[in-house]
Amino acid sequence: MSPKVTGVPAQAAFHPPSPALADRCQVHLERLLTQAPSIRFACISTADGRLFVSDGAGGDAQRFAAMASSMLALSESFAKEALRSQCTHSTIVTRHGVIVTVRIPGNRRSYLLTLGADATDMMALVLRRALDASEQLAAILDSPA
Repeated sequence: MSPKVTGVPAQAAFHPPSPALADRCQVHLERLLTQAPSIRFACISTADGRLFVSDGAGGDAQRFAAMASSMLALSESFAKEALRSQCTHSTIVTRHGVIVTVRIPGNRRSYLLTLGADATDMMALVLRRALDASEQLAAILDSPA
């Protein structure tokens, strides 16, 4: 009999959502890119770096998903170690724009949303869009298929 480990939260098993949910998320991303022309790509990925759906990312979508997962995991670990606090998002700022990754809240908590915007938008506005979109996507992912 193996010893029981205490104090470690159980990880929920990953169950991929139905194709209908994927379609609804895809439509949401397409609408987001249409409403905010500065957003060049949007990507929903699993916390372990697998691509779920994306728009505007081209052939690099799977690589973006993997990098976003790694970046958010590193940010979460750093926040926990350095400030004993929970990380709410990860942001990369460049001369050409900003990339924001947030964990999609809700029952599944195993999805991330990454937005990449050009330099015509302020970082705070891109972050606000990412946080709002993540709430809306949580409602979609938590709904029955």
